[in-house]
Amino acid sequence: MTHILFEPVQEKLKEREEARFTIYDAACGSGGMLTEAERFALEITNNKCMFSLFGQEVNPETWAICTGDMLIKGEKNVNIGYGSTLSNDAFIGQKFDFMLSNPPYGKTWKIDEDAIVDDRGNKSKEKIKDPRFKVGLPSISDGQLLFLVNMISKMKQVKEEKDLGTRIASVHNGSSLFTGDAGQGESEIRKMIIESDLLECIIALPTNIFYNTGIPTYIWVLSNKKLPERKGKVQLINAIDIYEKLRKNLGQKNCELTEEQINHITKTYMDFKETEISKILKNEDFGYWKITVERPLRLKANITTESIEGLRYNKVILDEMKWVYKNFGNEVYLNLKSHKKDIQKWIEKNEIKITSANLNKLLDCEFWMKQRSLMEIAEQLYNKIGNIAFDDYNEFKIKVDEICEELDIKLSASDKKIILDAFSWKDEDAKPVIKKVEKDGTIIFEPDTDLRDSENVPLNEDTKEYFNREVLKYVPDAWIDESKTVKGYSISFTRYFYSYQQTRSLEEISKELKILQNETKGVLEEFLND
Repeated sequence: MTHILFEPVQEKLKEREEARFTIYDAACGSGGMLTEAERFALEITNNKCMFSLFGQEVNPETWAICTGDMLIKGEKNVNIGYGSTLSNDAFIGQKFDFMLSNPPYGKTWKIDEDAIVDDRGNKSKEKIKDPRFKVGLPSISDGQLLFLVNMISKMKQVKEEKDLGTRIASVHNGSSLFTGDAGQGESEIRKMIIESDLLECIIALPTNIFYNTGIPTYIWVLSNKKLPERKGKVQLINAIDIYEKLRKNLGQKNCELTEEQINHITKTYMDFKETEISKILKNEDFGYWKITVERPLRLKANITTESIEGLRYNKVILDEMKWVYKNFGNEVYLNLKSHKKDIQKWIEKNEIKITSANLNKLLDCEFWMKQRSLMEIAEQLYNKIGNIAFDDYNEFKIKVDEICEELDIKLSASDKKIILDAFSWKDEDAKPVIKKVEKDGTIIFEPDTDLRDSENVPLNEDTKEYFNREVLKYVPDAWIDESKTVKGYSISFTRYFYSYQQTRSLEEISKELKILQNETKGVLEEFLND
């Protein structure tokens, strides 16, 4: 990380003799990254520049070790803040030249939630309070990308050609590359980073290179002053097979990078060329349109005596209402208070989970009366329509509306839906249900939520052409709900570095099986005889 942070600007740093630069670590731990970054930067600039160190650590013991270590090493220009970087930023408004970090991944940020956002997850009420994180919030179970966004908020602006801007190197696990659907926090963060043309490179590290985890890890390299040849592009380096085995494991760690291997990876980054382990891609290659594919709801309808009886009960508390009616009959319309204890006792005995609101409905005679009134309306409809099956739900609905008008039956939208739902069911052979007809005659069908699907269409491909080729060809009645189309970003190393392994032929496998059969012949008999 220190090589890739400083070597690309090595000469520019040397030119600014006695200039002071800042290095920041948002999750500095005991300060190893900061001091190593300073040591390396001084070495490659021949001590011509000066560096001030800034860091923040949430663990009190680790913070104390870091502060003490800095004092012992004689660091004069150092500022280590204590507390959570996410909820209690120690360097509000400050900008830094270089940033590197190994933030916690797979760790919840629940403890920081109240300081960052109100009503998280509630689309209509959610309010992100901290301006650093306005772009979007990741899942509450993993806050690693928040640390990266925090560092981005502290990048120095490039106002003139001579400005160096800011360079960032941060370690993350694989989830930061692809978790989060289009429109969700993780994807929105990746979208901001890539569309702002900040992402220079991602390096896949060898597995088991850290002490406390064996999962794949990746270094994100960001800069707000890319070289001309890097603008609009991202480099992926697959260094997963570049390592030296340790003679003895250190926790999960069983390998390391030698100096020669570090130089090889750094050179691959600096060369910025396509190789076996390096891919150069356009920013838009990581983006996609998530389109929502709808298919029409198809319903048949028929009023039967059984379905009329079903209206006696509300489907949300169907089983509970059936038991109460079976045991107390018409008492449900007259006096349920006297049976309240018996009903509650039955609920507790059978460990039935019911909300207080639904329990109140179950014990409310007026609620039962309302259900019975729906039954009575259904009986009137039955008397007019009879036991006739409709293959076209639209005709059935029109018929119900005509009868209601004829009999002066007033139904609220919700009650009408309850009645219509009671007499209809899905059938793929039925006619599609019409939602509305536009002024120009265009028919809008009601979508079937059970058949709803989505497709991810690459940004460099026309969504309609993709839809016609990949979807409409197989389901001719499908359409795209344009209002739900969302842009997303994800990064897949497997997609670009996958190497197909030729499978063995059937002949080869058969020969091996015959050899094994010959080798094990008679073993079972010997075992049984013994």
